[in-house]
Amino acid sequence: MILLLSSTTYAQTHDHKMMMAESKANRCNSSNIICAKTVTSAFAPNGDLWRVWALNQGLYYQISTDNGISFSDVVKVAIVAEKISARNENRPKIAFDNFGGVYLSWAMPREKKYTADVRFSYSADYGKTFSKPITINDDNLLAGHSFNEMLVKANGEVNLVWLDSRHSYLKRMKGEKSNGSSLYFAKATPRDNDWIFTNQELAQSTCVCCRIAIDFNKTGHLAIMWRHIYGDNIRDFAMITLDNQQTEPYRISYDHWYINGCPHQGAGLSVDNNNRYHMVWFNQGDKGKGIFYAYSDNQGKTLSKPLPIGKLSAQAAHPFLLHNGKALDIVWTEFDGLTHQLWHQRSIDNGETFSKATLLAESKSGSDRPFIIKSEGQSYVSWHRPKQDHWIHKL
Repeated sequence: MILLLSSTTYAQTHDHKMMMAESKANRCNSSNIICAKTVTSAFAPNGDLWRVWALNQGLYYQISTDNGISFSDVVKVAIVAEKISARNENRPKIAFDNFGGVYLSWAMPREKKYTADVRFSYSADYGKTFSKPITINDDNLLAGHSFNEMLVKANGEVNLVWLDSRHSYLKRMKGEKSNGSSLYFAKATPRDNDWIFTNQELAQSTCVCCRIAIDFNKTGHLAIMWRHIYGDNIRDFAMITLDNQQTEPYRISYDHWYINGCPHQGAGLSVDNNNRYHMVWFNQGDKGKGIFYAYSDNQGKTLSKPLPIGKLSAQAAHPFLLHNGKALDIVWTEFDGLTHQLWHQRSIDNGETFSKATLLAESKSGSDRPFIIKSEGQSYVSWHRPKQDHWIHKL
């Protein structure tokens, strides 16, 4: 049977589609969060939930006082417009101190491909005003500086790590071969008018484009986990703790992923109250494929037997984990060919066993990386679904 539409019915259908398209276009203005590719969320010490995103060379934020059920009006950070990386695992970061300080860091792409600077701005008045952005990397080279991660202590001490290509840049200028980048660290306390971020190289031969995982251990030292290049482009994970006891990184994974490229698959790291390091990562090696979880009771020197997470057949990837003192939660994404899925597992015995995996949410419009954040001992998952919504869920 052939169905014929009258001219009136066709016109109504066409007008409806046009109105829907116009509505969607109007929603994607210069500040609408659904237009952002990435969203970064964090709880402030007073329990407020902040979310930050970048659009059209600007940074924007909103605040929720009810754990993400509702948000304030969108606020644009009052800084001069500049390019801001906000894609996959390279995104703006936000952190807080215990005195109403708000800290922002991001990577600013430069005029040449694969070059950028790590940028930083600080607010002493809970986001009402922000300082003029400064560049953290101190080499003044047109080289890669990105994939920055930031943690701020309660007193306002800022700890920044990033992937830095100055070493490989200088080698290439001499006509020498170079593979990968370096891991760099800097800290300062702008709240005490200390704005000098002294740059320190921690390791060379790092993968150039995977998220770095960081956490403070129970003695207040920074633990860092990253994708490292071993041998001829074997890209497994490494870890170091900045406690003056460890001089060389420990190798964490032995999955033997041979890849001369950028997987954009970083690790997750969370240190519990007993100083147990909980780790999760993704690899596609000939000795290990998929997501793996393991823990270490000696800062990464030795690990428990890696436990597979998620369905390899469903492209399980992009894991993240967090220990909140009561439970250890892991989230990751899968894809069934039509929808992106967010999955979750929990351990209540410090990583010894895990509950059955459960499906939390789905998206047909794409998927950002999932993250877990916590407030007052409760964990929440933050998952941005571009063109759809930013989703916050209590675990």
